[in-house]
Formats: sequence, structure tokens, C-alpha cells
Amino acid sequence: MPSLFIPPMPPLAPDDVSGLGVLFRLKRNGFGAFPARCFHQPVVPLRALGKTLVLAPGSEAIKAVLTTQSGSFQRLRMGRRVLSPIVGEGILVSEGDVWRRQRRAMAPAFTPRVVPTLARHIAVCAGDALPAIPTGTSVDVFGLTQTLALDIAAVTMFSMTSATFGGILRRMVTSFMMGIGQPRPTDFLLPPSVPTLVDWRRARFRRRWVALIEAIIAERPVLENGEEARDLFDLLVRAFGVNGMTPGQAVVDEVATMIVAGHETTATALFWAIWLLGRVPRWQEAVAEEVGHVDLSPEGAAAALTALPVTTAVVREALRLFPPAFMTGREAVEDVALCGQIVRRGAMLLLPFWMLHRNPGLWRDPDAFDPGRFLDGPEPDRFAFLPFGAGPHVCIGAQLAMTEAVLVLARLVQLYQFAVVDDEPVLPVGVLSTRPSRAVRFRFTPRG
Repeated sequence: MPSLFIPPMPPLAPDDVSGLGVLFRLKRNGFGAFPARCFHQPVVPLRALGKTLVLAPGSEAIKAVLTTQSGSFQRLRMGRRVLSPIVGEGILVSEGDVWRRQRRAMAPAFTPRVVPTLARHIAVCAGDALPAIPTGTSVDVFGLTQTLALDIAAVTMFSMTSATFGGILRRMVTSFMMGIGQPRPTDFLLPPSVPTLVDWRRARFRRRWVALIEAIIAERPVLENGEEARDLFDLLVRAFGVNGMTPGQAVVDEVATMIVAGHETTATALFWAIWLLGRVPRWQEAVAEEVGHVDLSPEGAAAALTALPVTTAVVREALRLFPPAFMTGREAVEDVALCGQIVRRGAMLLLPFWMLHRNPGLWRDPDAFDPGRFLDGPEPDRFAFLPFGAGPHVCIGAQLAMTEAVLVLARLVQLYQFAVVDDEPVLPVGVLSTRPSRAVRFRFTPRG
């Protein structure tokens, strides 16, 4: 049996790391913020300047926090502080009745019955972009996946192209993710009423960002009275309304949320799947054999999904090793018992999904790239594999993300052989999503 490829990882925090040490490390990279004992202890309580910080990497702990005892927890206020500049009061940060109203408004756009339409849109975008990849030169693959994911988001959510706004939008998202969107210890430790210099910079970003989103919305064809809703934007407008000719703030916030969540997470998932196939040719060829005679045209894309088990397994393995949402957080709203430990009201909890996905008690060869684990044997336990979260706040766009990643990857392999140009290590950098540590260039060769 060939040896398994083990992707390089940043070093873990020392086992005696303090809670404050974890918070400082989170600013740099969430994949290096946690100690190794999190692989063996379901709950790790720490202190950070007098506040309780609980690391909850265990399957049972995550299940309790997100589902069976979810009423004892709320989203971290830190999340609102960091994310509100880019998503406003959108579904990623809201709670209670506001969140329930937003979820109901968006749900019709993400039901299984819309998959054929989404698959057709995805296939059209992939069919336009992928054949244009230059051969005979090196290509920045993360830039490629970002551009394509944004094109798909524009078509599926707004029935328009990203030609006029794609460049500035990608630059602003990257600037935010790798700059003021990185969580600081003060974001966790200071109350929202105490502003910081970073908060001022975030407010300045917010003004420019909202202006861009409003400009994008203004480009879109207006839906006439009596017309059927064409896409997610129409559903949002009908759910939240508009103020004269200006979209309401709720619409602006949800549009921003869907752009960021819809294109950033899929772009990163696709990058890691392509990078892994570039490093492990035998799995790339296994996908090539599967997709060789599959109809991935706009007409055949939806039906093709069931004919792509190997491609799907590759995507799932990429999501296991490098989940775009590598971590989530909660705050205890009451004293609660969690895996034998008492968690006091006000305690902050961090749930590192990436450590759950690499737990040696749950996975064989947990650090290795092995899509076969999703082809042979039983499905993993429900709370061993959570690339889209779980419970009431599970990712509403999970099915769209999987459909997009599988169809794009299948079409790419159908068209090209590809390999990484150099052997320099590439590490996952977990800030708000799981980005590569550097620009990685590939060489593409058409399949004959």
C-alpha cells in the first residue's frame, strides 16, 4: 500500500499554555493556538486575565454545546465585535428572534429542490472559467478559486456577474481577513462598550464596505411587481423590504454575509482539495478515471452529483483536514455541567473543529490525506465530522457549498492534469477561515 501523504502543520501550543496565550496565538493562526492535550481531553479549562476560557475539542463536549445543551450557551460577543464590520447584523452574528426571522427568510433559497438550478449555474460558471486557465505557465490557484467562487456567488445569489466588482471585493475581503478581522485578545476580554483602536479601523472599513455592497445591489435588475423571485436577493428583499430605492440595512447585511460566507469558504475548500490532489497524483488520477465520461454540462450537472463518489470523498477529506470554519465559540449564559466539569456563567468556550477532525480516538491516520476513509466502511460519527457545524446554527449553505466544490473539482480534473510548481511547505492559516500560508502556483496540462 502506498504511504499516505501527511500535510505539514504549524506547531501546536505548549501544554502549559495559558488562556491569554491561546488568545494571542489565535490572532496569528488558529491551527497553532491549542495545546496537544486537546486531542485527549474533552474539556480544558484555562484562565485569561481573570476570565474563564474553556477549550472544548471533544466530540461529546461539542455535541452538548451545539445541540443537547445549546440553550445554556450563546454566541460569543467577540464574534459580533470582529465580524459586524463585514456582516453587520447578519445571520452569522445574530441571536434569538432576529436570527430565527433571518433563517426563515433564507431557507427557501437553500432547500434540496433548488439543487438542479444551482448545479446548472455552477456548471455554466465553471464551463466559462476553467477552460481559460493558461497552460505552459504557473497559476495562482487560490486566486483562481476565489475568482470562480465569487462568480458563482454572483450568479446564484444575484443573477449577475462579478465582472465590475469582483476585484475590489476580493481585495477588501482579503484585507479584512488578514488584518482587522484577526481576533485580538482585547476582542475577547474587553466589553463591547470599551472601544479600541482596531474597533475604529473596523468602523472605517465598515463605511467603505457598505458603500460597495450598496453599489453592487444598485447594479442589479429590479424585480417587477408580480415577478417570481429569481434568487436569494429577491427572497431577502421580500422578507426584509426596502426603504424607497435604498435597500434596507437588513438586506445589505445579509447580502454581505452571503458574499463573504458563500465565496470565501468555498474558495478555501476548493483550494485545499486541489492542492491535495496536486501533491498526491494517484488520487488525482482516481478522480480523473471517475469523471472521464461524466456529463458535467449545465444540463447534466445535477444528475452527475450521484456519479461522483470519489470526487466527493476528496472534497470531504479536504474539509476534514482543513475545514474553512476551523473553530466556533460560545459563552455560557448559566452554570452548566460539561463532560464532568462545571462551566460557570460568563465563561468563554472555544470549539476547534479542526482538532475534532484529527482526533486519534475518532480517526485512523488522523493527520494523513486519505479520501478512502469516506469510501470504505461506515460513515463517521455525526459529531466526529463537522465541517459545517451542527445544531440550530448549522451552516444554511452547506449543500450549496458541497455541490459547488464537487462539480468544480470534477470539471477541473476532467480538463487538466496539474501539479504544484515547488516543494515549499504550505501551512493552513486559521483566522476567520482556513487560508494557505502563501501563494501556491500550479502548472496545468490539458488532458489528451
